[in-house]
Amino acid sequence: MSDWWLILMIIMDALLLIGCIVSIFWQAQIVLRAHYNYWPFLLGLMVIGWGWTGTGIADVRVRWLIVLFLASFLLNCIQAGVGGIGDKRLVNNGFISSVIRYDRLAGITLVPVTLPNGKDRVVAIFITTTQRRIQLTFSQALPTIQEELRKLVPGSTPIEIQNIEQ
Repeated sequence: MSDWWLILMIIMDALLLIGCIVSIFWQAQIVLRAHYNYWPFLLGLMVIGWGWTGTGIADVRVRWLIVLFLASFLLNCIQAGVGGIGDKRLVNNGFISSVIRYDRLAGITLVPVTLPNGKDRVVAIFITTTQRRIQLTFSQALPTIQEELRKLVPGSTPIEIQNIEQ
């Protein structure tokens, strides 16, 4: 294999590992954790299954770089399912997850929902000033989520409660 392939793999591995570190930093600051999003993890498993065929390459350096890439990619996918309300910013779940400062929120809608099995959930829809919508589902009680948001969000950001007729 040529040297450019080796350099490309090293750069991709470094970027994924930096992404893991950044995710750990923001996820450590979550106060109210949202439900885990399984889709990034399932996507990661599919990519791992496809990428594992590349580990039969004869060059040992490239083979280990591919294994490191697949491991860090899977770790990123596992971390991508985590989101919630942080003490400094909103942590969105997703592979390219983002953190949103609370002063960038134009509004918040909380929707309490009772599932058919009797469990209560709260679906929170955060609307940014750029009209981006972020949806997180919480198992905590509505008053707990409301109280935490009131402490973190500026007073000018409306928090609306919507009830769904069931």
